[in-house]
Amino acid sequence: MSNFDFYDQLNTFRNFKDFTNLDFYLDAPSDWYIVITDIVNSTKAIATGEYKHVNMASALSLIAVINLNPNQKLPFIFGGDGITLLVPRPMLSDVKSVLSDNRDFVQNNLHLKLRVGCISIQEIYKAGYELKIGKYQISSKYSQMIIIGNGIDYAEYIIKNDSEAFKYLVPENYQSHVKADYSGFACPFEDFTTNKEEILSLIIKVRGNNFQKQRHIYQEILSKMEFIFGAIEECHPLSSTMYFKLASEKTNGAEILMKISLLRKDKLIKYLAWLILKISFYLKRIQMNILFIFTKFKKNIINSSDYKKFDGSLKMTISSYTEQRNKFQTYLQNLEKEGKIYFGLHISNRALVICLIGNQEVHLVDAADGGYALAAKQIKQKTIEIKNYY
Repeated sequence: MSNFDFYDQLNTFRNFKDFTNLDFYLDAPSDWYIVITDIVNSTKAIATGEYKHVNMASALSLIAVINLNPNQKLPFIFGGDGITLLVPRPMLSDVKSVLSDNRDFVQNNLHLKLRVGCISIQEIYKAGYELKIGKYQISSKYSQMIIIGNGIDYAEYIIKNDSEAFKYLVPENYQSHVKADYSGFACPFEDFTTNKEEILSLIIKVRGNNFQKQRHIYQEILSKMEFIFGAIEECHPLSSTMYFKLASEKTNGAEILMKISLLRKDKLIKYLAWLILKISFYLKRIQMNILFIFTKFKKNIINSSDYKKFDGSLKMTISSYTEQRNKFQTYLQNLEKEGKIYFGLHISNRALVICLIGNQEVHLVDAADGGYALAAKQIKQKTIEIKNYY
């Protein structure tokens, strides 16, 4: 197997619960790199109502990397306020370049600070950590990376917290030789109001670093979820009966992106571009409405949505009734008291969807008003020092 084509050639599994089956995993190639981005002080930005911009900044990082080579399906995980990517060595320079350019774009236009770091998988192995990769087929259009092993926790700690993190961060003065291309980015919808009572963004991390032992607790948790909520598919935060409301010009992510790009133009070009943008916006609204009425576009959004994942922690954005959530939350609290898990839970009444449409169509889903970022903050507060459970 060619290391460059490592992810393409992995066997896939189609039942999410099979993430606990070690037969579906291979060691990540030692000559690949983990690339991590995150919004610095994202909780502060979320507290001021900028949760959509936080998610947008992360999604822009992802689409910029994907567009380097649209025909290659790179493994990634979307975490709300950041992304985790695995990239082969030959792509690393270009990846750092587009992410550096995107970092500047995010800083200058969304007024958020994006941190970008990378560490070789070989270094992770030398430090004694484990990293195995699987591939979960969500739809015919999208396959999702699944990660097991404590190597990803170590990489995040090194890049985000360690006193020597500067060794792994892409420097602020990095000279980009490839500019970020955001083709395929779309954020065309208003937040989706749940058909039930709540939208939950949930992160559960089983303590310890032996997946053979951890997986039995994850299996137990998934069984408990099915007992309380029904099948995982029944917890989907989106449904065909939802009203898919198109965003206004002020809240449509793609339109915001286009408006920002006009700031770089001179006055005449800016006016003409603005006029084209206005016309384009209304044509797009007509086009989207036609797609909803006459095609399977809505079904594709639901089927290719990224609402459950595993990257060393179980992450899910699900719909629920308050009574169900109370029962499940009590169950998790008991597991936490027993020293088996850490968990974070953010509750909203709406889901946020950002679309990346290209060779690999994926619709990134998070709970509105903070989602995964705030759930992760709860875990961080509980653990205090992440090294304690390596």
